[in-house]
Amino acid sequence: MARRKNKQTRKYEPRDEFRYNNGFRSKGHPNYVFGYKNGKYKSMGLTTEQNEPGPKVKLSKNPNPLDDRESYLKLSKPMTDKVEFYGEVLTDWKFADEDKPIVRHRKKQYKKSYNRGKKRR
Repeated sequence: MARRKNKQTRKYEPRDEFRYNNGFRSKGHPNYVFGYKNGKYKSMGLTTEQNEPGPKVKLSKNPNPLDDRESYLKLSKPMTDKVEFYGEVLTDWKFADEDKPIVRHRKKQYKKSYNRGKKRR
């Protein structure tokens, strides 16, 4: 009996990097890029502005090693923007160990909603 091939469940190529997003919605803020598909990055926004509109969660440490200001992860729906809007990979940027579960939870929430949604082409 022949073995069945496993069904492809991953709908995007995973990434783990920080980049500046110069798109219309992000306006030059740094973003955490966690996926890539069809010439577009999937990312979550970061900001240092406490008064910026929309839900956000305070991070314990700024991912930028050269910045001491408080940093926030935007909790609105992750963005999907063209690769052209993003800059180079920001080296040395990383989340603190205390912040990783928050980011992992947001990615999991997105994956669940994305995989349960309508079929995309």
